Amino acid sequence: MAILIAAALLVNLAVFVSYPMSGTMGFTFLYISAVVWTAFAILLGNSVARFSAWPKVVISLIFALVCAFSGLSFLPQADKVPALSKFSDGKYPDRRAVYLGLLRLGINLPSLRPPQSPEAEEI
Repeated sequence: MAILIAAALLVNLAVFVSYPMSGTMGFTFLYISAVVWTAFAILLGNSVARFSAWPKVVISLIFALVCAFSGLSFLPQADKVPALSKFSDGKYPDRRAVYLGLLRLGINLPSLRPPQSPEAEEI
């Protein structure tokens, strides 16, 4: 059960960090999604406790994929285009997006900062 909860939280954080332009509702979505998926993980964990190891692994993978699909589908974006559409169109997160996503969480990693243009350095 703890693995399912950790998977749900990590998948939601990964989606939030990968597509950070979520506007003012991004953190609200993150909190609500974390609560809903944690509750579902607790219910699912109690239901699959009697299964052997192999079905638990399959159920955990399916759970993580559904959690990722849900996060990518419903994460609000400032440009009103769902993150899943961006992902399916080949617009994958780059270093700049990950840097901005981590910065929104309060984590500053200068090594991910995109290089500045020469015009910005002269100013």
